[in-house]
This record gives sequence, C-alpha cells and structure tokens, in this order.
Amino acid sequence: MRDCTPRFLQLRSGRLAVVATVLAGIAPLTARAHERWFTPFGPYWAPDWALLVSLPVGLALLSGAGVVLGLTLLERALDDPLWPRPPFLQRLEPSVAAILGVQTAIAMIFAATRLQLFVPNIELPRTAVGLAVAGLTVIAAFSFITGVMTRWGAALTIGLWGLGFAFVAWYEVVEQVIFVGIALYLLGVGRGVMTFGDHPEEDEPAGSAFLRQHALTILRLFAGATVLILAVTEKLAAPDLGVAFLQEYPDFNVARGLGLDWFSDERFMYTAGIVEATAGIALLSGKLIRVVILLLWIPFNLGIPFLPPEELIGHLPMLATMYVLLVRGTAGIPPKDDRGAAAADPFPAQPEGAAVAGGRSGAR
Repeated sequence: MRDCTPRFLQLRSGRLAVVATVLAGIAPLTARAHERWFTPFGPYWAPDWALLVSLPVGLALLSGAGVVLGLTLLERALDDPLWPRPPFLQRLEPSVAAILGVQTAIAMIFAATRLQLFVPNIELPRTAVGLAVAGLTVIAAFSFITGVMTRWGAALTIGLWGLGFAFVAWYEVVEQVIFVGIALYLLGVGRGVMTFGDHPEEDEPAGSAFLRQHALTILRLFAGATVLILAVTEKLAAPDLGVAFLQEYPDFNVARGLGLDWFSDERFMYTAGIVEATAGIALLSGKLIRVVILLLWIPFNLGIPFLPPEELIGHLPMLATMYVLLVRGTAGIPPKDDRGAAAADPFPAQPEGAAVAGGRSGAR
C-alpha cells in the first residue's frame, strides 16, 4: 500500500527520529552520578566480576582505543599536545594548586561531618574510632585550605585513604584513588599562592623532587583511573546498581522519556559505563588533555541540578582536578620571553611551584 503521508511530515518524522537517536546516544552522559551515593545499600552494590569478560566491557575497551587513536592523530596533525593555548590560562596557572586543595578540602570536611571518609558510601563507625578518623580528615583538609603544613596534610590524606580498607569493601576504597593522586600532587608541588612572612620553607620530604617533576602526570593518571574504575564497579560490572539508581531517579533515562522503550534501564547503564570508561581511558592516555577536559566538563556537571547536594560537593575534587589539567595541560604552560611572546618550546619543564609576590616559591 502506498504511503499517503505528506512528504513534509515524513521528513519531519525522519528528523525527529534522528534527533531522538542522537539524544539516546548522549543521554548516558547525564548518568555520571555515583550510583552508590544515591541508592540504599543492597546486594546489588557488589560488582559481578564475571562481567569483566562481557560484550559491554569489550565495547568500552574498543571505544577507548578508538578515541585514543583519534586523539593521537589529531595531536600529530596539530603538532601541539597542549592545544588549545588561550593566553589567559597562563595567568591562572599560579593558583591551580590552591584551588585543588581548597575544593578537595570542602568535600573532605563535608563527608567528615557526616562520619564519612571522603565520599558518602565510605561510612565511618559511630564510635570513638570513627570520630578520630573524621577529626584527622578535618585536620588534613584545613592544611589544604590554609597552606600550613600542606605536605603533612597530604601524607595524612594518603594514610586515611589506606585506612578506608578497614571500613568498606576494597573496591569502594580503590574507586577513590583520586584522593591519593591529589595528595601526591600537593605533596610534590605544595599548596602554593601564599607564604608566611620570612618563615623558612618547611623541610621537603624525600622524593619531593621526583614528585615535582611528575606531579601532573600522577594527578592525571589517578584521575583517569578513578573514572575508569567507577565505570566498571558502578556500571559495567554492576548493572543492577545502575538500575536501582534509575528506579530512584527515573528521569535520568532521557531516552526512555523520549519514547524509546527499547532503551531499557539496563542498556542505559551499560551505555553510560562505556562512555565513562572511554573518558577514563582518554584521561589515562594524556593525548590532547585540554580537549578531553573540555569535552568532559559538560557531562560532569549535567546531573548536578537534579540530585542532592552530595553530587556537587562530592565531585569537587574531580572538578578541581579537571581545572588543573585544563590550565596546565600535560607539562605546564610555556612562559613568555622578554618581549611578551610565547616561548617556542611546546614541552616546557614543569614549574617547581606556584609563583608568589616577592619572588619566593609558595611550595608549602
């Protein structure tokens, strides 16, 4: 039978189908929330490690490899691993360590006041031990805020992360390895921005020269590892956890809201896991890191208006890390020469600390 539908309606329907398909593809980006933060504890929390050998995980690895290949080719075509280079980023560079420290401290203090370690799902016992751990967390956080004994606070943060294994399942602690990366970054370059009169710089711990040299790489690798691990433990290997989250917040499955009933909650979470894993692999690769950060910034913020405050506050460390990587790229921004022109070397040595007024380093 001949279709008598007017041509303009056919075209309109076709366009709507294309738009719906595209939205279905990008909708999983909105599911960047931590499912364990917003779902009640249950047996679905534990990942099914047998799913590590599954089609979604294979697709995630394939997607990550394809994105890294594309970034590599684009980087070679641009001949600049730090592209883009807007001049104003150079002015922001001295404050990045302070912003990283302060935003991380806010998340740490918020969790500690609720007897949680770093994130909502690592709950501390409501005993003297839990209060002591929360108190130590606040002390470490204040060192990040004030810049006083920041390196000691960073070392304490690493110790607190290790202590988390005593309270929850091992994978829940490994998911938060970004806090170790942030601590190592601050341990290497210091809190920056401010010094305290003529007080001599604190003694630097052994190995700090190595940490200063590789601080950005360490921060990037630990951030990428966190994103990749969470993609596996909260989505690809724990689809039931994602389904439980969508039962609490059904509007996150935008594709189903558009009438695409075949895009079930389980398929949605698998797709979200593939997208998230791809993002983690891209961060780990270090290819065109500023481009990667700019592409990730929107999905990392999309869910904030639709979830409780834990979503924003809990993501502050990751958002601050992304800010550092956006401003500094992979090796910092080349300084200008005496005539105000940008330095020619696209791979400058990483500065040892943030510049401060008076010419002294603020590596505290």
